[in-house]
Amino acid sequence: NPLQSSGINAEWPLRPGERAIAWLENHENDADIDDPIEESGGNVLGCASEPGQTQSVQEEATSEITPEERAAKAAEVQRKIAERKRIVEEKDKQDAIMREKIRRKEGQSLGEMREKRDRDDAKALAEDRRRQKIEDEKARKAVLDKIKQDRMNKMKAKETANKEEVAPQPAPQAAAPQPAKEYDECRLQLRLPTGQALVNSFKAEDTLGDVVAFVRDTAKLDTFGLMTSFPRKQFQPSDYGFSLKSLGLCPSSVVIVSKQ
Repeated sequence: NPLQSSGINAEWPLRPGERAIAWLENHENDADIDDPIEESGGNVLGCASEPGQTQSVQEEATSEITPEERAAKAAEVQRKIAERKRIVEEKDKQDAIMREKIRRKEGQSLGEMREKRDRDDAKALAEDRRRQKIEDEKARKAVLDKIKQDRMNKMKAKETANKEEVAPQPAPQAAAPQPAKEYDECRLQLRLPTGQALVNSFKAEDTLGDVVAFVRDTAKLDTFGLMTSFPRKQFQPSDYGFSLKSLGLCPSSVVIVSKQ
């Protein structure tokens, strides 16, 4: 029977709309229900291609369903179609959500990679700056040391030249010649701002800078000045490279330590 082979109840009337509804109801669970319909020259939804065959099928129908039953079946088929459509739409929605999650996760991974690269670049830049700063400080210190050494050499050369240029003074005829006395030490009394006096012996060739270092280490002072009361003289940082002997502080002197 063509109707039975198509899954249609032979007791239904052979109206086109009812045959379509019945076919959908019987085939709604088929795996290929949603596939496109291919054109065919044979029967569609169980309909015979020849009038004689259609008439034979109609003759086999023995009863007719009521309009209420027809409407109920049509409504049930429409409900099932709508439910299948809803399920497909829900699946598409879930697939879209899943694709969006994957896209966001991939974007987050790219963002984390960029942040890590930026952190590494900043760290490398900071390390280069720190290394450059250390190298600049070393170069600056080397230049200052060279300037200090050159200044000391010039002062010593000047002192030597001055000694060679000084001619011996003729002794008075009435008195016996007196040899010039050379001092190897210089005894200084350092008066601190607190009133305390520090007494220390230095070598005659020690510089005023050595006295400054002694006061800084002994009295724990950071900034101060040095001066003599008689004759009154305020020493400048440019004097720190001269020897105590050349500054006229030998064999002994009183040096006042003043706050600055």
